[in-house]
Amino acid sequence: MRSLLTLIFITSLFFLTVSCDRDPATDAKQAMRKTGVPGNLSDDLSLKELSEGINENVEILYNSDTTSLTFGPKEIKKDDYILSMYYLTEKINLGLSKKDFYTLVKENFDFYEVYGDEDWGDVFITSYFEPVLMGSKRKTEKFSQPLYAVPDDLVNFHLGKYARQFDRMSPIKDQVLDPKTNLSIVPGRIAPAYNEGTSKNIVPYYTREEIDSKGVLDGKRLELAWVDPVDAFFLQVQGSGTVRFNNGKELRLGYAAKNGHPYVGIGRLLYHKIPKEDMTMQALDKHLRSLSEEDQQKILFQNPSYVFFREIEGRPVTHSGAEVVDGRTIATDKSFYPKGTLAFLEFPRPTFSDEFSTRPNTWVDTSRFVLDQDTGGAIKGPARVDLFWGTGDDAAQHAGVLKNWGKLYYLVPKDKFLEELKLN
Repeated sequence: MRSLLTLIFITSLFFLTVSCDRDPATDAKQAMRKTGVPGNLSDDLSLKELSEGINENVEILYNSDTTSLTFGPKEIKKDDYILSMYYLTEKINLGLSKKDFYTLVKENFDFYEVYGDEDWGDVFITSYFEPVLMGSKRKTEKFSQPLYAVPDDLVNFHLGKYARQFDRMSPIKDQVLDPKTNLSIVPGRIAPAYNEGTSKNIVPYYTREEIDSKGVLDGKRLELAWVDPVDAFFLQVQGSGTVRFNNGKELRLGYAAKNGHPYVGIGRLLYHKIPKEDMTMQALDKHLRSLSEEDQQKILFQNPSYVFFREIEGRPVTHSGAEVVDGRTIATDKSFYPKGTLAFLEFPRPTFSDEFSTRPNTWVDTSRFVLDQDTGGAIKGPARVDLFWGTGDDAAQHAGVLKNWGKLYYLVPKDKFLEELKLN
Protein backbone atom coordinates (compact mmCIF):
# COMPACT_ATOMS: atom_id res chain seq x y z
CA MET A 1 0.00 0.00 0.00
CA ARG A 2 1.87 4.32 0.69
CA SER A 3 2.81 3.98 2.18
CA LEU A 4 0.28 1.77 1.03
CA LEU A 5 2.45 3.48 -1.63
CA THR A 6 5.80 5.09 -1.52
CA LEU A 7 4.33 8.13 -3.19
CA ILE A 8 1.81 10.08 -1.12
CA PHE A 9 -0.11 12.71 -3.04
CA ILE A 10 -1.16 15.14 -0.37
CA THR A 11 2.31 15.16 1.13
CA SER A 12 3.90 16.10 -2.14
CA LEU A 13 1.49 18.95 -2.66
CA PHE A 14 1.56 20.58 0.71
CA PHE A 15 4.52 19.78 2.89
CA LEU A 16 7.00 22.62 2.97
CA THR A 17 10.22 22.37 4.92
CA VAL A 18 10.13 24.76 7.84
CA SER A 19 13.33 26.29 9.07
CA CYS A 20 14.25 25.02 12.51
CA ASP A 21 16.72 26.36 15.02
CA ARG A 22 17.31 22.93 16.57
CA ASP A 23 19.82 20.47 15.27
CA PRO A 24 17.98 17.80 13.26
CA ALA A 25 17.40 14.36 14.77
CA THR A 26 19.62 11.89 12.96
CA ASP A 27 18.45 8.50 14.24
CA ALA A 28 15.80 6.66 16.25
CA LYS A 29 17.52 7.28 19.61
CA GLN A 30 17.07 11.03 19.16
CA ALA A 31 13.56 10.83 17.73
CA MET A 32 11.56 10.76 21.01
CA ARG A 33 11.69 11.74 24.65
CA LYS A 34 9.60 10.84 27.66
CA THR A 35 6.87 13.31 28.53
CA GLY A 36 3.68 13.55 30.57
CA VAL A 37 0.27 12.16 29.66
CA PRO A 38 -1.42 14.31 26.99
CA GLY A 39 -4.08 16.56 28.46
CA ASN A 40 -6.86 15.28 26.22
CA LEU A 41 -6.56 11.51 26.40
CA SER A 42 -9.58 10.42 24.38
CA ASP A 43 -10.49 8.42 21.30
CA ASP A 44 -13.22 9.19 18.76
CA LEU A 45 -13.30 5.71 17.21
CA SER A 46 -14.33 2.23 18.33
CA LEU A 47 -11.92 0.32 20.57
CA LYS A 48 -12.91 -2.94 18.86
CA GLU A 49 -11.05 -2.08 15.64
CA LEU A 50 -8.12 -0.84 17.71
CA SER A 51 -7.91 -4.18 19.50
CA GLU A 52 -8.04 -6.11 16.22
CA GLY A 53 -5.31 -3.91 14.74
CA ILE A 54 -3.07 -4.33 17.79
CA ASN A 55 -3.50 -8.11 17.67
CA GLU A 56 -2.45 -8.28 14.03
CA ASN A 57 0.52 -6.01 14.77
CA VAL A 58 1.84 -8.18 17.59
CA GLU A 59 1.34 -11.37 15.59
CA ILE A 60 3.53 -9.93 12.83
CA LEU A 61 6.05 -8.64 15.38
CA TYR A 62 6.19 -12.07 17.02
CA ASN A 63 7.11 -13.73 13.72
CA SER A 64 9.58 -11.03 12.68
CA ASP A 65 13.36 -11.01 13.07
CA THR A 66 13.09 -7.93 15.28
CA THR A 67 14.44 -8.44 18.79
CA SER A 68 13.81 -5.00 20.28
CA LEU A 69 12.00 -1.73 19.62
CA THR A 70 13.56 1.70 19.94
CA PHE A 71 11.56 4.55 21.45
CA GLY A 72 14.10 7.34 21.53
CA PRO A 73 16.45 6.60 24.44
CA LYS A 74 14.31 3.65 25.57
CA GLU A 75 14.94 0.16 24.24
CA ILE A 76 12.18 -2.41 24.79
CA LYS A 77 12.51 -6.13 24.15
CA LYS A 78 10.08 -7.23 21.49
CA ASP A 79 8.59 -9.95 23.69
CA ASP A 80 8.00 -7.49 26.54
CA TYR A 81 6.24 -5.07 24.23
CA ILE A 82 4.06 -7.85 22.81
CA LEU A 83 3.12 -8.89 26.36
CA SER A 84 1.92 -5.36 27.15
CA MET A 85 -0.11 -5.16 23.94
CA TYR A 86 -1.83 -8.50 24.57
CA TYR A 87 -2.81 -7.20 28.00
CA LEU A 88 -4.45 -4.16 26.40
CA THR A 89 -6.42 -6.17 23.86
CA GLU A 90 -7.50 -8.68 26.48
CA LYS A 91 -9.00 -5.88 28.57
CA ILE A 92 -10.71 -4.29 25.56
CA ASN A 93 -12.19 -7.64 24.51
CA LEU A 94 -13.61 -8.12 28.01
CA GLY A 95 -15.71 -5.01 27.47
CA LEU A 96 -13.53 -2.35 29.05
CA SER A 97 -15.14 1.10 28.75
CA LYS A 98 -13.25 3.93 27.11
CA LYS A 99 -12.96 5.76 30.43
CA ASP A 100 -11.42 2.69 32.10
CA PHE A 101 -9.20 2.14 29.08
CA TYR A 102 -7.77 5.64 29.43
CA THR A 103 -7.12 5.00 33.13
CA LEU A 104 -5.41 1.71 32.36
CA VAL A 105 -3.16 3.38 29.80
CA LYS A 106 -2.24 6.25 32.14
CA GLU A 107 -1.29 3.87 34.94
CA ASN A 108 0.76 1.40 32.91
CA PHE A 109 2.32 3.26 29.98
CA ASP A 110 4.69 6.16 29.56
CA PHE A 111 4.17 8.62 26.74
CA TYR A 112 7.07 9.54 24.48
CA GLU A 113 6.65 12.64 22.35
CA VAL A 114 8.31 12.69 18.95
CA TYR A 115 11.12 15.07 18.02
CA GLY A 116 8.79 16.97 15.73
CA ASP A 117 9.69 20.08 13.80
CA GLU A 118 10.23 23.36 15.65
CA ASP A 119 8.84 21.90 18.89
CA TRP A 120 8.72 18.45 20.43
CA GLY A 121 5.59 16.54 19.50
CA ASP A 122 4.78 18.61 16.41
CA VAL A 123 3.99 16.63 13.27
CA PHE A 124 2.62 17.68 9.90
CA ILE A 125 -0.33 15.39 9.18
CA THR A 126 -1.66 14.45 5.77
CA SER A 127 -3.99 11.61 4.85
CA TYR A 128 -4.37 8.86 2.28
CA PHE A 129 -7.25 6.57 1.35
CA GLU A 130 -8.36 3.70 -0.87
CA PRO A 131 -10.27 4.96 -3.93
CA VAL A 132 -13.19 3.14 -5.53
CA LEU A 133 -13.52 4.00 -9.21
CA MET A 134 -15.55 2.85 -12.17
CA GLY A 135 -13.80 1.01 -14.98
CA SER A 136 -14.01 -1.51 -17.77
CA LYS A 137 -12.32 -4.73 -18.83
CA ARG A 138 -11.95 -3.24 -22.32
CA LYS A 139 -10.93 0.16 -23.62
CA THR A 140 -13.82 2.55 -24.16
CA GLU A 141 -14.12 6.25 -24.96
CA LYS A 142 -14.65 7.02 -21.27
CA PHE A 143 -12.30 4.41 -19.82
CA SER A 144 -9.28 4.97 -22.03
CA GLN A 145 -6.38 4.58 -19.59
CA PRO A 146 -5.02 1.12 -18.72
CA LEU A 147 -3.81 0.08 -15.29
CA TYR A 148 -0.80 -2.14 -15.87
CA ALA A 149 0.62 -5.20 -14.19
CA VAL A 150 4.39 -5.38 -13.72
CA PRO A 151 6.19 -5.58 -17.11
CA ASP A 152 8.58 -8.47 -17.70
CA ASP A 153 11.42 -6.13 -18.61
CA LEU A 154 11.24 -4.20 -15.30
CA VAL A 155 14.18 -5.21 -13.12
CA ASN A 156 15.76 -4.01 -9.88
CA PHE A 157 19.41 -3.02 -9.78
CA HIS A 158 20.52 -3.90 -6.23
CA LEU A 159 22.85 -1.05 -5.47
CA GLY A 160 23.23 -2.18 -1.85
CA LYS A 161 24.78 -5.49 -2.92
CA TYR A 162 27.17 -3.70 -5.24
CA ALA A 163 28.13 -1.31 -2.44
CA ARG A 164 29.19 -4.25 -0.29
CA GLN A 165 31.60 -5.24 -3.05
CA PHE A 166 32.65 -1.80 -4.23
CA ASP A 167 33.26 0.76 -1.48
CA ARG A 168 33.05 3.73 -3.83
CA MET A 169 29.31 3.05 -4.25
CA SER A 170 28.56 3.14 -0.50
CA PRO A 171 27.96 6.92 -0.23
CA ILE A 172 24.94 6.76 -2.53
CA LYS A 173 23.31 3.46 -1.56
CA ASP A 174 21.22 4.96 1.26
CA GLN A 175 19.86 7.61 -1.08
CA VAL A 176 17.85 5.02 -2.98
CA LEU A 177 16.33 3.05 -0.11
CA ASP A 178 12.98 1.62 -1.13
CA PRO A 179 10.48 2.40 1.66
CA LYS A 180 8.59 -0.84 1.11
CA THR A 181 11.54 -3.25 1.15
CA ASN A 182 14.20 -1.11 2.86
CA LEU A 183 16.61 -2.25 0.14
CA SER A 184 18.93 -0.02 -1.87
CA ILE A 185 17.46 -0.73 -5.26
CA VAL A 186 17.07 1.21 -8.50
CA PRO A 187 14.39 0.02 -10.97
CA GLY A 188 15.40 -0.22 -14.61
CA ARG A 189 14.88 -2.31 -17.73
CA ILE A 190 16.84 -4.75 -19.79
CA ALA A 191 17.99 -3.16 -23.04
CA PRO A 192 19.75 -4.73 -26.04
CA ALA A 193 23.51 -4.81 -26.26
CA TYR A 194 25.11 -1.75 -27.79
CA ASN A 195 27.22 -3.93 -30.03
CA GLU A 196 26.51 -7.35 -31.48
CA GLY A 197 27.97 -10.15 -29.43
CA THR A 198 28.29 -8.10 -26.22
CA SER A 199 26.20 -8.17 -23.05
CA LYS A 200 22.79 -6.57 -22.61
CA ASN A 201 22.36 -3.40 -20.55
CA ILE A 202 20.29 -2.10 -17.66
CA VAL A 203 18.94 1.38 -18.38
CA PRO A 204 16.31 3.61 -16.67
CA TYR A 205 12.74 2.41 -17.13
CA TYR A 206 10.27 4.28 -19.32
CA THR A 207 8.76 7.51 -18.00
CA ARG A 208 5.05 8.23 -17.61
CA GLU A 209 5.00 10.01 -20.94
CA GLU A 210 6.71 7.14 -22.73
CA ILE A 211 4.27 4.64 -21.23
CA ASP A 212 1.03 6.57 -21.65
CA SER A 213 1.75 8.60 -24.78
CA LYS A 214 4.15 6.51 -26.81
CA GLY A 215 2.57 3.15 -26.04
CA VAL A 216 5.76 1.30 -25.14
CA LEU A 217 3.73 -1.33 -23.23
CA ASP A 218 1.09 -1.85 -25.93
CA GLY A 219 0.60 -5.45 -26.99
CA LYS A 220 2.20 -6.94 -23.88
CA ARG A 221 -1.17 -7.97 -22.37
CA LEU A 222 -0.45 -6.20 -19.09
CA GLU A 223 -3.77 -4.35 -18.83
CA LEU A 224 -5.61 -5.23 -15.60
CA ALA A 225 -8.46 -2.77 -16.24
CA TRP A 226 -9.27 0.42 -18.11
CA VAL A 227 -10.31 3.57 -16.23
CA ASP A 228 -10.61 7.32 -16.64
CA PRO A 229 -7.12 8.90 -17.09
CA VAL A 230 -7.45 11.27 -14.11
CA ASP A 231 -8.75 8.45 -11.92
CA ALA A 232 -5.78 6.34 -13.02
CA PHE A 233 -3.34 9.05 -12.00
CA PHE A 234 -4.81 9.43 -8.52
CA LEU A 235 -5.01 5.66 -8.06
CA GLN A 236 -1.29 5.46 -8.75
CA VAL A 237 -0.71 8.17 -6.19
CA GLN A 238 -2.72 6.35 -3.52
CA GLY A 239 -1.15 2.99 -4.37
CA SER A 240 -4.19 0.76 -4.05
CA GLY A 241 -7.90 0.83 -4.76
CA THR A 242 -10.91 -0.93 -6.19
CA VAL A 243 -12.13 -0.84 -9.79
CA ARG A 244 -15.89 -1.40 -10.07
CA PHE A 245 -17.32 -2.67 -13.36
CA ASN A 246 -20.78 -2.05 -14.80
CA ASN A 247 -21.88 -5.60 -14.00
CA GLY A 248 -21.23 -4.97 -10.31
CA LYS A 249 -18.05 -7.03 -10.10
CA GLU A 250 -14.98 -5.48 -8.51
CA LEU A 251 -11.24 -5.79 -8.97
CA ARG A 252 -9.07 -4.93 -5.99
CA LEU A 253 -5.61 -3.69 -6.91
CA GLY A 254 -2.54 -3.17 -4.77
CA TYR A 255 0.85 -1.61 -5.36
CA ALA A 256 3.29 -3.96 -7.09
CA ALA A 257 6.20 -1.88 -8.40
CA LYS A 258 7.21 1.50 -9.80
CA ASN A 259 9.36 2.66 -12.66
CA GLY A 260 12.00 4.30 -10.48
CA HIS A 261 11.64 7.87 -11.68
CA PRO A 262 11.28 10.57 -9.00
CA TYR A 263 7.80 11.64 -7.97
CA VAL A 264 6.87 15.20 -8.90
CA GLY A 265 3.86 16.75 -7.16
CA ILE A 266 1.96 18.36 -10.01
CA GLY A 267 -0.02 20.58 -7.65
CA ARG A 268 3.02 22.78 -7.16
CA LEU A 269 3.08 23.40 -10.90
CA LEU A 270 -0.43 24.86 -10.78
CA TYR A 271 -0.18 27.46 -8.03
CA HIS A 272 -0.76 30.08 -10.73
CA LYS A 273 -4.14 28.45 -11.37
CA ILE A 274 -5.07 27.25 -7.88
CA PRO A 275 -3.76 29.29 -4.91
CA LYS A 276 -1.60 27.23 -2.58
CA GLU A 277 -4.02 27.66 0.32
CA ASP A 278 -6.84 26.26 -1.85
CA MET A 279 -4.84 23.39 -3.32
CA THR A 280 -6.56 20.15 -2.38
CA MET A 281 -6.91 16.85 -4.17
CA GLN A 282 -10.47 17.81 -5.06
CA ALA A 283 -9.41 21.17 -6.51
CA LEU A 284 -6.68 19.54 -8.57
CA ASP A 285 -9.05 16.85 -9.82
CA LYS A 286 -11.60 19.48 -10.90
CA HIS A 287 -8.96 21.54 -12.70
CA LEU A 288 -7.55 18.55 -14.59
CA ARG A 289 -11.02 17.55 -15.78
CA SER A 290 -11.62 21.07 -17.11
CA LEU A 291 -8.71 20.76 -19.56
CA SER A 292 -8.45 19.27 -23.00
CA GLU A 293 -6.84 15.85 -23.24
CA GLU A 294 -3.65 17.40 -24.61
CA ASP A 295 -3.35 20.00 -21.84
CA GLN A 296 -4.24 17.41 -19.23
CA GLN A 297 -1.44 15.15 -20.41
CA LYS A 298 1.07 18.01 -20.44
CA ILE A 299 0.50 18.39 -16.72
CA LEU A 300 0.37 14.69 -15.82
CA PHE A 301 3.54 13.97 -17.77
CA GLN A 302 5.42 16.43 -15.55
CA ASN A 303 5.40 13.59 -13.02
CA PRO A 304 7.57 10.89 -14.65
CA SER A 305 6.94 8.38 -11.83
CA TYR A 306 4.69 5.44 -12.68
CA VAL A 307 3.12 2.68 -10.60
CA PHE A 308 2.25 -0.88 -11.56
CA PHE A 309 -0.40 -2.96 -9.82
CA ARG A 310 -1.30 -6.51 -8.86
CA GLU A 311 -4.64 -8.07 -8.03
CA ILE A 312 -5.12 -8.53 -4.29
CA GLU A 313 -7.67 -10.08 -1.95
CA GLY A 314 -8.82 -8.45 1.23
CA ARG A 315 -7.77 -5.03 2.44
CA PRO A 316 -4.58 -3.22 1.36
CA VAL A 317 -1.49 -4.36 3.24
CA THR A 318 0.85 -1.93 4.96
CA HIS A 319 4.63 -1.91 5.12
CA SER A 320 4.55 -3.91 8.36
CA GLY A 321 2.51 -6.66 6.70
CA ALA A 322 -0.72 -5.87 8.55
CA GLU A 323 -3.91 -4.79 6.82
CA VAL A 324 -4.81 -1.12 7.07
CA VAL A 325 -7.18 -0.03 9.84
CA ASP A 326 -9.51 2.81 8.90
CA GLY A 327 -8.64 6.00 10.75
CA ARG A 328 -5.89 4.34 12.78
CA THR A 329 -3.08 3.24 10.45
CA ILE A 330 -0.33 5.82 10.14
CA ALA A 331 2.73 6.01 7.92
CA THR A 332 5.95 7.43 9.36
CA ASP A 333 9.65 7.37 8.58
CA LYS A 334 10.81 3.94 9.79
CA SER A 335 14.34 5.21 10.35
CA PHE A 336 12.95 7.16 13.32
CA TYR A 337 9.85 5.33 14.53
CA PRO A 338 9.23 1.59 15.16
CA LYS A 339 6.71 -0.26 13.03
CA GLY A 340 3.96 -2.34 14.60
CA THR A 341 3.60 -0.06 17.60
CA LEU A 342 0.85 1.89 19.35
CA ALA A 343 0.79 5.68 19.36
CA PHE A 344 -1.53 8.55 20.19
CA LEU A 345 -2.38 11.29 17.69
CA GLU A 346 -3.93 14.71 18.21
CA PHE A 347 -5.12 16.53 15.09
CA PRO A 348 -7.87 18.77 13.68
CA ARG A 349 -10.51 16.73 11.86
CA PRO A 350 -12.43 18.33 8.96
CA THR A 351 -16.23 18.36 8.91
CA PHE A 352 -18.38 19.13 5.89
CA SER A 353 -21.85 20.53 5.36
CA ASP A 354 -22.73 17.64 3.00
CA GLU A 355 -21.18 14.75 1.09
CA PHE A 356 -20.50 16.90 -1.98
CA SER A 357 -18.58 19.69 -0.25
CA THR A 358 -14.96 20.11 -1.23
CA ARG A 359 -14.13 22.53 1.59
CA PRO A 360 -14.58 21.88 5.32
CA ASN A 361 -17.02 24.13 7.14
CA THR A 362 -15.32 23.48 10.50
CA TRP A 363 -12.31 21.76 12.02
CA VAL A 364 -12.77 19.75 15.21
CA ASP A 365 -9.93 19.02 17.63
CA THR A 366 -9.68 15.23 17.64
CA SER A 367 -7.50 12.59 19.27
CA ARG A 368 -7.23 8.83 18.91
CA PHE A 369 -4.88 5.91 19.37
CA VAL A 370 -3.17 4.96 16.13
CA LEU A 371 -1.09 2.09 14.76
CA ASP A 372 2.29 2.81 13.19
CA GLN A 373 2.23 0.30 10.36
CA ASP A 374 3.07 2.03 7.10
CA THR A 375 5.71 4.05 5.26
CA GLY A 376 5.78 6.35 2.25
CA GLY A 377 8.35 7.74 -0.12
CA ALA A 378 7.35 11.29 0.76
CA ILE A 379 7.00 10.60 4.49
CA LYS A 380 10.49 11.53 5.58
CA GLY A 381 11.90 12.92 8.81
CA PRO A 382 10.72 13.03 12.41
CA ALA A 383 7.87 15.50 11.78
CA ARG A 384 5.77 13.64 9.17
CA VAL A 385 2.66 11.51 9.59
CA ASP A 386 0.28 10.19 6.97
CA LEU A 387 -3.07 8.93 8.30
CA PHE A 388 -5.07 6.29 6.43
CA TRP A 389 -8.68 7.52 6.43
CA GLY A 390 -10.56 4.65 4.79
CA THR A 391 -12.20 3.59 1.53
CA GLY A 392 -14.42 5.38 -0.97
CA ASP A 393 -15.87 8.84 -1.45
CA ASP A 394 -16.21 9.83 2.20
CA ALA A 395 -12.58 8.91 2.84
CA ALA A 396 -11.52 10.83 -0.27
CA GLN A 397 -13.43 13.90 0.89
CA HIS A 398 -11.66 13.96 4.26
CA ALA A 399 -8.22 12.77 3.19
CA GLY A 400 -8.13 15.24 0.32
CA VAL A 401 -8.11 18.31 2.58
CA LEU A 402 -6.12 17.16 5.61
CA LYS A 403 -2.84 19.10 5.75
CA ASN A 404 -2.51 20.23 9.33
CA TRP A 405 -0.16 20.23 12.29
CA GLY A 406 -0.84 17.94 15.22
CA LYS A 407 0.87 16.03 18.03
CA LEU A 408 2.20 12.47 18.08
CA TYR A 409 3.15 10.34 21.09
CA TYR A 410 4.20 6.69 21.39
CA LEU A 411 3.10 4.42 24.23
CA VAL A 412 5.88 2.59 26.06
CA PRO A 413 5.07 0.07 28.83
CA LYS A 414 6.41 1.04 32.25
CA ASP A 415 9.08 -1.19 33.77
CA LYS A 416 6.96 -1.88 36.85
CA PHE A 417 4.01 -2.85 34.66
CA LEU A 418 6.15 -5.31 32.71
CA GLU A 419 7.46 -6.86 35.92
CA GLU A 420 3.90 -7.41 37.13
CA LEU A 421 2.87 -8.96 33.83
CA LYS A 422 5.73 -11.43 33.96
CA LEU A 423 4.80 -12.50 37.48
CA ASN A 424 1.18 -13.24 36.54
